[in-house]
Amino acid sequence: MKYFLWANLICLLLPMLGSAQVLRIITSPTQITSQLPAYSQVSSITSKTISYTPSTPPTPPTPIDEDSTAEESKVYKYADVLSVNIGIADGNITSVSSGKVWTLKINVPNASNIGFIFSQINLSPTAELYIFNESKTVLDSCIKISHFTYTTGVGVFPFTGNSITLYIYEPNNFGTLHSSISIQKLEAGYQPVEDVGDYNTSMMSSQRSISFIPHVICDPSKMQSARAVARFVYNGVLGTGTLVNNEQNNGRAFFLTGFHVVDKNNNNTIDAAEITALQSARFEFSFWNTSCSGSGSVNHALSFSGAMLRAHNEGTDMVLLELLNPPGVGDGVNYAGWNRSTSAPTGNASYIIHHADGESMRLTKTSTVKNWFWNNNYWTAHYNSGVVMPGSSGSALFNQNGSIVGTLRSGWSSCTFTDFGDRYGKFNVSWTAGELQTWLSPNNNHQAANTLVLAPVAISGPAVVPCEGTPVTYSVPNLLGCTITWVVPNTLNIVSGQGTSSIVAAKNGTPTSQPSGFITVTITDSKGRSRSATVNKTVTISFPDVDQLQLVKSGPTCLSAPYQAISLGSSYNGNTGCNLKYNSGITEVE
Repeated sequence: MKYFLWANLICLLLPMLGSAQVLRIITSPTQITSQLPAYSQVSSITSKTISYTPSTPPTPPTPIDEDSTAEESKVYKYADVLSVNIGIADGNITSVSSGKVWTLKINVPNASNIGFIFSQINLSPTAELYIFNESKTVLDSCIKISHFTYTTGVGVFPFTGNSITLYIYEPNNFGTLHSSISIQKLEAGYQPVEDVGDYNTSMMSSQRSISFIPHVICDPSKMQSARAVARFVYNGVLGTGTLVNNEQNNGRAFFLTGFHVVDKNNNNTIDAAEITALQSARFEFSFWNTSCSGSGSVNHALSFSGAMLRAHNEGTDMVLLELLNPPGVGDGVNYAGWNRSTSAPTGNASYIIHHADGESMRLTKTSTVKNWFWNNNYWTAHYNSGVVMPGSSGSALFNQNGSIVGTLRSGWSSCTFTDFGDRYGKFNVSWTAGELQTWLSPNNNHQAANTLVLAPVAISGPAVVPCEGTPVTYSVPNLLGCTITWVVPNTLNIVSGQGTSSIVAAKNGTPTSQPSGFITVTITDSKGRSRSATVNKTVTISFPDVDQLQLVKSGPTCLSAPYQAISLGSSYNGNTGCNLKYNSGITEVE
């Protein structure tokens, strides 16, 4: 029984760190014994070994600044895709005191990391899937089938190392195993991809050459944009992309990245095989170092699996995807705004948030942004802080207002050539040439859209409610697939809007003091893993000014002065028979 309790406790506690379809956390051999239900009762784990000869990483060209024949693709090619056949029969089943456990260790000698794709993931309704590395320091935890909207081709983000273990727990199952899985594709890494907790490990020591590119956490003002940015792995390549807002401001999960990231065959088209492979693409958010100095590590990461192609344009190197398993309201992501301006953004205030060399999130700031001399579909940017690297492909160029104005194609900057620049496909050209407007602005109402901020969700509306009863409006984003419930203090009434994203409220009755309370809204989502968010806002009923108390003459003994200072709720001891009346119309009888 204690294992069953531990399993449920871990499932409840881990979303507090942040949630997604898959939540990856740092752990340890000591901790993992309590995080894996019934682990102490599993005496043996079957292994399956996959043969692998690594590819040789590509050699970058020698750059000539702004010469397209000498530019480097900013895609990070890190893994070979292997065809495999792995299923339930390859592992072993253990009967434990609280149910059933299925386990399998997958070994890929010579691989620097392992990722894979479930062609089938049929977990029973109560089953919990855990995945961990050989050293038991990284754990994908408490994965349930209910976390997914779409289960065909679910992918697992690469784990550092050449061995991983799958662990399925079925509580209260004392018969045959109900779950089944099938893995047909495995990604074996020939270049490192940083994992949670990887800082200063031997696997990543060769990567420290990009340490001069500042960590995004060093500039708190950019964290709102950073929450929209993700590492994107697909077909053995890694790039960067950004969740983008639409004119409905509803959290529909559109993801902007580079055409050449998806066009793995480099044939200037996105073919049927590449579109199919997008179903198992993985998008990892919040992958940033916890220390500006870089002395820390990434503590946890949130990943979502699967996408479909919505729009693309080779001429501006733009792809717009839509996530099949999108984030929920409680998953800690934002949706970036955009701007269709044809004018160059302010160079010394624009910036790029990206995953250079597949590492934790970095921030590069520009010195100049201008039209690229050779092709007006592109901006060209040079930098005053950091550069961009392979792995940065598809990342957004943000203007001085935090709005997307371009996406990274390729270029000439590197650790060696820090004075060189790179080119970015113009958002305003992609708008029509790539049909972005079809998805982001179907009614063509906007020249620009602001960032949709969901981390945290906030209630908009006044902090003070007028005493005289004037209705006021409170609202939250009108998110796709969500139900909304409002609760107000007993000093207020909901006039209209219960169950919608916006309510009208007004004062309830006559106040005798200056009361305050919480307006609370609970948003329940149909998406993501953390599918509920509750937000509070403190509100106060205003107090009328004392000089707004008016004595209305109702008898010969009333004071002749039109105003008398008196505190709300106090008694007036003179001039019996007079009415005390607020200019707002509230009356108290003396």
